[in-house]
Amino acid sequence: MHIQDALAVARADATRFAHFMERRERFLDALDWTMLTEDHARQSAMLDDLLEGDMADAILYIDWLVERLAGDAEQVPGVLRFTPHPRPWQLAWITLAS
Repeated sequence: MHIQDALAVARADATRFAHFMERRERFLDALDWTMLTEDHARQSAMLDDLLEGDMADAILYIDWLVERLAGDAEQVPGVLRFTPHPRPWQLAWITLAS
């Protein structure tokens, strides 16, 4: 795969990921947290941490691709994709796995 194509995909993924995180934050701000169970609140906080880590990984990957491009690399074996997804401990994961 051409490195320019991989960079375009990674940047688009990071942009979509950032938009997802912004929408999620607005949604969570509108919630009545007192109505959530303690477990749901904990899971939400855990997902925030995981999403922030995924976003940091996406940024590091883009930086790495840019460095490779600056070093005259033309090809990469593939591209890493960064998309928000349910975690194994979420109900959505169990639904998708069945």
